[in-house]
This record gives sequence, C-alpha cells and structure tokens, in this order.
Amino acid sequence: MLIALTAAALVAGLAGAWSPCGFSMVDTLAPHGYARRMRVTAVACMTFAAGALIGGVATFGGLALLGAALGAGQGAALAITTALLLAAAVGDAAGRRIVPQVRRQVPESWRRVLPVPFAAALYGGLLGLGFTTFVLSFSVYALAAACLLLGEPVVGVTIGLAFATGRIIPVVVLAPLQETARGRDVAAAMAERPGVLRAIRAVGALALSVAALALVLAGVPASAATEVVLTANGTDPSAAGAAVAWQAPNGGQAMLSRDGNPATAQPIPGSDPALGPDSIVWRDGETLVVADQATLAERLRIAAPGVEEPAVSERWLIWRAREPSGDVLRVVDMQAPEQPPVDVRRARSPDRIGRPSLDGDRAVFHYARQNENSTIEELYLPTRRRTTLRFGRNGVLLLNPSEQGGSLLYVRASTDGQELRIGPRRARRGDRDRSLLSMHPTVRRDAVREPGRSRHGAGYPGGRPPRLPRRAPTGGAVTLWSTALAPGGAYVSRLRQTAQGASTMIVSLPR
Repeated sequence: MLIALTAAALVAGLAGAWSPCGFSMVDTLAPHGYARRMRVTAVACMTFAAGALIGGVATFGGLALLGAALGAGQGAALAITTALLLAAAVGDAAGRRIVPQVRRQVPESWRRVLPVPFAAALYGGLLGLGFTTFVLSFSVYALAAACLLLGEPVVGVTIGLAFATGRIIPVVVLAPLQETARGRDVAAAMAERPGVLRAIRAVGALALSVAALALVLAGVPASAATEVVLTANGTDPSAAGAAVAWQAPNGGQAMLSRDGNPATAQPIPGSDPALGPDSIVWRDGETLVVADQATLAERLRIAAPGVEEPAVSERWLIWRAREPSGDVLRVVDMQAPEQPPVDVRRARSPDRIGRPSLDGDRAVFHYARQNENSTIEELYLPTRRRTTLRFGRNGVLLLNPSEQGGSLLYVRASTDGQELRIGPRRARRGDRDRSLLSMHPTVRRDAVREPGRSRHGAGYPGGRPPRLPRRAPTGGAVTLWSTALAPGGAYVSRLRQTAQGASTMIVSLPR
C-alpha cells in the first residue's frame, strides 16, 4: 500500500509541472531568467527543492499527525479511504476537470524584490504544500484524505516527500536547460501537448487503484490467514532469518531448525533456546551458554542464578531471573563479558516481567501489573533508556512481544478475544495495529440469558443490545502465548488446556 501511495504522490507532484506555476518556476530559475547566471540557477534549484520538501512534509505529515491524534485508522476510516482513492482514480483516468480547483499562483513579485535563491525556497514551499496553487490531479485530494484517515505519520511523511519530489524534478531538470534549444523544445512541448498530462494522470490513477486494493486486502479478517503448524509439541519460539528454535513443554527437548523446516530440526544440549543473527543461547541449569548457531560450538558461559527466558543479539545477552522479591531483567555486554551482569528492570511481586526479545541494541518485553493492566516496554541497552511502546487499558493484556526491523509483534488478550497483532516499533495506540490471528477469549462467558429466553433490549439505543464477544467453545481453553518475528513470517505458541491435560503447538503465519 505504501509503495502505491508513494508512486501516486510522485505522479501527482509531476502533474503540477503543467500548471502556470510550474512553467513560471522553470522560467524564473533559468540562467536567462531572473537567476541570470548558471551558478545562481544551481543554488536556486537546491533551495527550491528544500522548500518543496518542507512544504510536502508539512501538509501530508501534518494531516497524518492530526489523524493520529483523532484516533484515525479504524475500520470505517479504512473503508472511506478506499472509496476516496477509487473515486480519485476514476476521475483522473477519465481526465475529468479538477473540482474544486485552487486558482491561485505564487506571488510574482518575490522573484523581483528578493534574492532568487531565497525566493526559490519560498516558491518551493508553496508548491510543496499542494493546496496553495493550482491542483492538477484528483490524487492530491485523495492522498491528503488518506493521510488524515489512516493517521500514520510515517505514511504522511513519505507521501509528502514523494509529492514534493514530483514537483521538484521537472523544475530542476528543465531550468538549467533553458539555455539550450533542446531544453526550450521540451518546455514548449509540455505546454502544447495536453496528452502528456492526461497520460500522467492515468498513471496516477493506476497507482491509486493499487493502493485501494492493498487497503481492501489489509482489511481481510486475519482469521482467514493461512496457519502452518511448525511443531505440534513446542513453545517459546525464537527466530533469526530463516532459522527457528523452540522448547518442548514440561522440560522436554529444545530444538533448532536452521532452515525453518521442522523435519531438519536437531536437538540442542540445553533448554530455553533463543537465536541471535549467527548465535544461539540456551540454559544449562543456572548457566547460560552462548554458542555458534551453525556448529553449536561454545563461545561463552555466563553464570545466571535464577535464570529464565534468555535472549541474545550480536552484542547483548539478556535474561529474566526470578528472585524472592519478584522478577528482574539482567544484561551482559558480550564485548566486555568479564563485567558483572547489570540489572536493567525490576518488578515487585505480584507484578511480572515477560519473556524478553532482542533486536540489535533494543530489548522488548511486557510488564504485567497487579491492577490487570500491562505495558510493552522497550529498552535501548547502550543508554538504558526505556520507552513504553503500547499500553493496555481496561483490563486488556499485552503479552510476549517480539521485534524485528521496524516491526513489533505481540499478543492482545481481553474479554472480547485474543489477537496476534503486528505494528510499527514505536509508541502508539495498539488499536491501530494489524491483526494476524484472532480467536475467542480464554474465559468462556455464559449465555447471558436463561434457556428459552432472549436478550432484552430495554435501555439500549433502538432497543437493540450490543453485540456479544465470541464465546469460547466447550471442552477446553486455548491461549495465545509466546511469539517470535522473522522477516517472512510470525510465530506464536498456542496452549490448549482440556480435562485430559495440556498441549502446546507453534504455528507460523505470513506477515
């Protein structure tokens, strides 16, 4: 989706070159124009580009920030965004007249009274803003609405930069060429051949259509995603590249598959394995062993009393330890393994710290509080700076996060159900994250009515009671638990408790 929106923004910016302002900019910055010298033209082209980039980010990034503040990005907003993208695509593909139209040009006097590079920066800012001069494509309106409705600052900034780049390219390419016959011919052809603008609008329409399709596909219920069982007897997955490791429950055998295929898995001489980029760590009693992932040759041994749930990266080794007063996270810098472990986070019982996960210098874990709220926290280990990435409210539990690249994977559990969610690795509201897997809650509610009776509607708007969350099936409780994130997929362990006993499996899903 982001790629398609970026392409549409770039094309929308290019279309702006066919406006009176676009032709005016080429003439203003040309060496024979107000710039007068090629050196001034070069500087003015750079300041024009800087102003346009600032303007584009201000408009589209600002709209995205406003949308995020308003809580955009929900189902209705996605549906409206899709409809607007398709409507703009139809209008541009048909070459319809732009309505509403902004019939305004940049102030002509600036180029006469101000130094040309400074005037060029101001002109670039106005053109980058998008709505201060002529609009030559329905895409501009659709993209602005998409930024507001999606509420994703990264999307807004990317669209703003792409739109500004589209406005910059024709000007900075053609302006220096106006001293040549070829350059003047190209500028004249732009003004005399409207078919070129129609073709550009058609390309933008195609990009908008692709973005709308991506939004539709993103809205498909995650429960329809294809699940693949990695192992029917495993928990606590850990992934690095194509490799994946896991632990058999109840003190069983730990396994490692270097290609992600359970048929090629081999035993590990320890328990609680976790993978780094080229290493693996496991627990041997109250000692942590860091080894080479390819050969399992031992690299380092660290004494870790009370150790549970380790994680490893190229530089760091982190683990959770259980003490009488509660949980503690400890870390060792493997560039200085002779230094004692450092305590980086504590939780007083009954609060709990979850299983840590490492991605480079960043460790992520959940912190469950006695008041039934939980947070997902991230530690930047070189400075020990702690950031709360997600906050669960009203009894919502956020559990067992994993990080990889710029993404965050975690389990969300509430009385309404359980979800495996993925979103950007930054602080934001979790209700805008994408659901990869959803299922019933862990607690089975009652029928809320007596046999032979129906729910009453008294006191509800329109006499209709609210829809009830899904009811767990009889015969056992299923819980989504530990997670792992890889470039090509996401892993989650599922615990099933029945009257006959408990079983645990690990499933993988496409991202």
